[in-house]
Amino acid sequence: AQAFETLPSTCLSPKKVRVGSHVIVMAVRDTIEIIDGVHSGTTRLSLKTQLERFGDIDICHKIGDPREDTPWVRFRDASAALAALDAIARGEVLIDGVPIKAQWRGRKKEPPGFKSGARTSRDIYLEQQRARGGRRGRSRSDSGSRHSRQRSRDGRRRDERSERSE
Repeated sequence: AQAFETLPSTCLSPKKVRVGSHVIVMAVRDTIEIIDGVHSGTTRLSLKTQLERFGDIDICHKIGDPREDTPWVRFRDASAALAALDAIARGEVLIDGVPIKAQWRGRKKEPPGFKSGARTSRDIYLEQQRARGGRRGRSRSDSGSRHSRQRSRDGRRRDERSERSE
């Protein structure tokens, strides 16, 4: 029997693993957030370059001031994320001569300001459309007039050709 560490669901991302003919969805930690040692002048490239030595990186997110938007890095392999986090904890990862600090990144469940069960503008729009009979607008075949405006291959309208042949 294998023992698995129980991890909080907010720190996990799903990974599919094939075992024989079965596909098992496992939750693994693969994303760390940088909580100290990075400033607004630190570039995304310098952060990525320092952490790439631990493994391939899927996403390196670093925009503007880290006090407003926390930088985070998602590795392709959970073992790379663990190796990076261990090295950071030992003070081995420096950016501009300053050791950085990091922690596992929790997954956000809902966008900021989202209230469970709240109606969105899309919900309101769809309700209004249903109240009007559900039509979104005229289709291409519904021209709204009695006369057809279809054109033939030579570019003239059909009624123009019939007038000229008379």
